[in-house]
Amino acid sequence: MNKFFKRCLLVSFLYRLDHTSAAVQIPTASSSSMNSPLVLISLPAELIARVADDSALSKHDLMRLRLTCRLLNFWATYSLAQQHLSKIGISLNRYDLQALSAISKHPQFGPHIRSIQLDHTRVHPDQVAILADAMVQAKQSGNDGYPKAKERFQGTSRRFVDELELEDSEEALQSLIVAFSALKTYNNPITLTSADTHLMGCDFGHTRITEFFGPYVYDEPKHTHLNSTMRMLLRAASSSGLHIECFQFSYWEPRESQALTQATPHIDVKICSKLEILKIEFESPLSKVETLPLQKFLAAVTHVKTFELNLLAEPGLDIVSIRETQFCQEILQSIAFGSLTSVELWNVGISQKALSMFLKEHSHTLQSLKIVGSSIFQGSWLIMLAWIGDQLPRLVDFHAESLYEMQDEDVEGDIETRELFPDKRNWKLTAHGNNECIRDEITKLLRDASNSGS
Repeated sequence: MNKFFKRCLLVSFLYRLDHTSAAVQIPTASSSSMNSPLVLISLPAELIARVADDSALSKHDLMRLRLTCRLLNFWATYSLAQQHLSKIGISLNRYDLQALSAISKHPQFGPHIRSIQLDHTRVHPDQVAILADAMVQAKQSGNDGYPKAKERFQGTSRRFVDELELEDSEEALQSLIVAFSALKTYNNPITLTSADTHLMGCDFGHTRITEFFGPYVYDEPKHTHLNSTMRMLLRAASSSGLHIECFQFSYWEPRESQALTQATPHIDVKICSKLEILKIEFESPLSKVETLPLQKFLAAVTHVKTFELNLLAEPGLDIVSIRETQFCQEILQSIAFGSLTSVELWNVGISQKALSMFLKEHSHTLQSLKIVGSSIFQGSWLIMLAWIGDQLPRLVDFHAESLYEMQDEDVEGDIETRELFPDKRNWKLTAHGNNECIRDEITKLLRDASNSGS
């Protein structure tokens, strides 16, 4: 069916919906097309389905279509679930948690859910104090900003208290268990994500429930509680028996004010051992104390097949910190899974020895390897690339680009970096096939680089 024709029908129908009074009856599907104006519901069901499935329709269009009649409700609901509810993002508030439970139980919405993202940020207590001081100062000065300052303080204080109560009373946990138990009945593998969804690079493309169904204020600075969110998600998955295919978390800018005495995340060996995909994003390295619960978690996920690590740094940075190289090494050394088939490393800093040891441990299973925007320390990418071609016999897919080599350490403990092929801007190596094909592509790249004087 022509897209233009479909959209014309929809616009005509929505216009008719907005401008027709309640006294005017909408024609039914059985109405004679000879005596009735052309409207959407006069079309055959197959064409109505194709109109509702048009990707050009927004979620608001589909929501309006659901409210028109029973016939359109069926097709619009299906398209709404398929296009906008496969990935759901929630915050730690009662509205989001209750909405997630309702959607999970819905016979048409629930079966389409494949991924749930829980925002692991909370209102920081220091922010409540800052807003309180701002309110007092506005009142004392007698300026017009007092009502607004008071509103911000009261709203943030309520949110701070609500978040504490939801987490400490385990009300949030129980609500997640209800939602996960409903999802379990559909027998679909689910991706769980713990992420700061308000900062660039940490959102995995989820539709936020609060933006989809109702308002919620996000503009206050918040404090990160990665460990508690990991623990909550894993406990809910364990208690409900939900099939978790992938667990991913994104940690943005760890702060010095975070309580390092916070309990380590609950590690359920049974649920962790079932994870097959693990993706981790960090804006900056964690301290050694903060890394301990992460190492404990990594030691429990023993059957992961796909692993991705991203330090979210800008490609081409001139400086890599010593702590960054240590952090990456600590993560790779903590990985205990022995069935790894795919690895992606983005923007990491790592020593040649640590990287080769990690890859060697998985050489008998590793089939796909991607390294992008990464720096090597105490070694050379030229040697490392040749090593990859020789020592990974099962590798059938290899991609490398924007690689950097580390130079001398400065007085502050940072290391300068140098681009591997400065004269080959936008270079990339993409090789597919058996080990011999990959080895040939690597050899060709190294030979070309050598001939060009790199």
